[in-house]
Amino acid sequence: MSREVPAGMASDGLAGLPAPGTSFVGRAAESAAVHALLGEARLVTLVGPAGVGKTRLAAAVASGAGSAFPSGCAFAELAPVRPDFLAQAVAAVLGVTERPGQPLEQALHERLGEGRRLLVVDGAGHLLDAVGDLVGRLLAGCPRLVVLATSREPLGIPGERVLPVPALALVDPAIPGSNGSEAGTLFLDRARATGAGVDADPELVADLCSRLGGMPL
Repeated sequence: MSREVPAGMASDGLAGLPAPGTSFVGRAAESAAVHALLGEARLVTLVGPAGVGKTRLAAAVASGAGSAFPSGCAFAELAPVRPDFLAQAVAAVLGVTERPGQPLEQALHERLGEGRRLLVVDGAGHLLDAVGDLVGRLLAGCPRLVVLATSREPLGIPGERVLPVPALALVDPAIPGSNGSEAGTLFLDRARATGAGVDADPELVADLCSRLGGMPL
């Protein structure tokens, strides 16, 4: 099988990672927890409601996890994919094509079984059973593969470690008693990114973020 670097593969060996258009705010504790779990388990699933920041957290972790996965990392966005095209979506990110007469999933096993590798499957919630089946087979056939998933619910695979992703903190964990917060920082960052000259009263921002449950977007 060809070992060429697939299109979209970054120089650090990370394929398919969406280019961030905005800064990554907060999540220091959650990032550390995910990194720790990836060193202990072969399947880690970030769970939480839509909009809480599971994808950005997974992307940030994957971008900083390269040294732990010498065979590379890949990020497969599954939200727009139909159940019967899951293997094709993962294969496209990895640049995998099957040989004549070879099942595509077998080609995936060959690539993902080459060494310690991280595969991020993002947006598994709408295809929970199908993603769970595919991930289960890949993990069974590729002993050194590690999977980081994002979903509204756990995939339900034996050995899965589940990490709930909470809303952003309503107080700045680095400044006890302050009006600043991770949620407020995110709100102001995104507001300024629109070109608006925002310089809101911190107490008003804190009140707004509190009313929105730490999800100001």
